[in-house]
Amino acid sequence: MIARRAILQGGLVLPLAAACAPEVLGGDSGAVRIAVSWSGNELSAFRAVLAGLASAGTFIGRVEVVPLGDDINTALSAGGRDAPDIVMLPDPGSIQTAARTGLRPLSELRAEAIWKPDGQQAYSQSWYELLWHADCGRAPRLYGVPFKAANMSLVWFDRSAFPGYDPRTCSWNGIDGPERWSLTDWAAYIEQFARSGRHLFALGAADGWVLAYHFANVLRAVAPRSYVALSEPDAEAGNCWPPKKPGLPSANWDHHHVRAALTMLGKIWCVPGAFAGGVAEPLRRQFPDAIRDVFQHRHAAMVVAPDYAEPIVRDSLRRTGRPECSVGVIGFPGYQGWADGPPNIGGGDVMVITADASPRAEDLVAALAAAKASQPWIDRYGGFVPPNVRTADPASYTGLFDGVADRMGRWDVFDFADLVGPRGRRDGLWRILTRFLIDVGDRGERAVGPATERAIADLERTWE
Repeated sequence: MIARRAILQGGLVLPLAAACAPEVLGGDSGAVRIAVSWSGNELSAFRAVLAGLASAGTFIGRVEVVPLGDDINTALSAGGRDAPDIVMLPDPGSIQTAARTGLRPLSELRAEAIWKPDGQQAYSQSWYELLWHADCGRAPRLYGVPFKAANMSLVWFDRSAFPGYDPRTCSWNGIDGPERWSLTDWAAYIEQFARSGRHLFALGAADGWVLAYHFANVLRAVAPRSYVALSEPDAEAGNCWPPKKPGLPSANWDHHHVRAALTMLGKIWCVPGAFAGGVAEPLRRQFPDAIRDVFQHRHAAMVVAPDYAEPIVRDSLRRTGRPECSVGVIGFPGYQGWADGPPNIGGGDVMVITADASPRAEDLVAALAAAKASQPWIDRYGGFVPPNVRTADPASYTGLFDGVADRMGRWDVFDFADLVGPRGRRDGLWRILTRFLIDVGDRGERAVGPATERAIADLERTWE
């Protein structure tokens, strides 16, 4: 999953013989250094996981956590004493380009013990194809281990903003609710809300990755085969794994299906009055702000957000004294008239070991990969989908996720921006989509055509 902004750039050393440790400004040569993208609640949750390893005696040693936020990919090229031993990589597609030079594969015995602890795969085949890498004539080797998964195709909404919710009985019939809408209905409902002086969607566009998963869901809904073709890793000389998928169209942005997807996205974002404060306001909004706009401040009725919005939603409910039943969670809708069905996109943070890492790095990766290692995050913080099938417990998806429990840990494809490496981040897809939002936001449908052509040209240049 694409990185969240960090509020802390220094390191935090955690001696895993204790539950907490002081912050430090410099590095600790005796610690295993792990770079993460998380901040705030997620960073606290990860500390709890590390403390749990200590109390269980699973890993005894010192760990230095280095929060890097959106700059997490710089950890792959860092050198010297500041280089991390482990990177919690939010875009696992980067492994295909970094495997030869910047990463160290796990030893064969350790890889087998992690991937098939009892002879059966602990992770799905889609993770296997993404994280194992091979040159021609050689067996694939494991370069990344999943730690945290995410469902990127969820829509959260405030039931009290729609007919059918009774706060006295906490009941919801959903007859006129978002569950019945297709993607093609969204623009009409956005306009309907705007005419009444309300706002259907909140959008945290200050975080480029938010725009990226909006785009991924629309592209997957409208152009599913082009989605797969465009997200295929580049064919490098000598790279024979993962195998190319047969029968896909050419990876060409200047394609009528891709144009249809951008046009659909533009129609959603272009409605005058769609966003409070015009397009300038979502451009200042970060991901947590958009969630609070719906469930705490109630400036909007819906927000497209992955499962890790859960802690922010629950905090908003606590602050307003509202019950859990006022929250609805549904899957991202499909595109009317297409037989492929609605998108179901997954993402994840994977652990990779850098080329010059400490010998103890592999031990920490193995400890964090254990089936129960993530339990403190799941039990105390929420917003965590375990990629290890031995961790997943259907009971953990009750409550808020009742309506989508069957899709939480299962998806059809990985998040587009996670698969395409650096091009899917700040200087590539994020920048292009931010420009696209500025070009169409609040300007009406007449702006969508020119903005679409400009975006396609920008995408073509970026993918050259």
